[in-house]
Amino acid sequence: MDSLEITISAVDGERAVEFWCDALGYRVAYRRDRYHVLEPRGGAGPRVVIQTVDAAAAVPGNVHLDLRVDHPEDTVARLVARGARVQGEVTEAGRTWTVLLDPEGNELCVCPARSA
Repeated sequence: MDSLEITISAVDGERAVEFWCDALGYRVAYRRDRYHVLEPRGGAGPRVVIQTVDAAAAVPGNVHLDLRVDHPEDTVARLVARGARVQGEVTEAGRTWTVLLDPEGNELCVCPARSA
């Protein structure tokens, strides 16, 4: 796996960014459309992505993992063989990723590795 991201859905993305930066000691790495990518200020750790959603899409506790991998198709096939279900694919801002549900119904995304 290239990297791990923890994604948090929020109706008020700006407020969530301020809260999580303060809570974790992170800083905003960059913003793209409705996504705010946070990273540790001084060291290693997973990125946190604040995903701004509308009120209809907001679900309390909607936190999931994004697995960034070199070969997404292989990872999806491996996880499906372990009991995951494909919920769908998302294409946004020129990127495509697969949304899965683990055997308990928890969401996770398998995404292409970020280019350096």
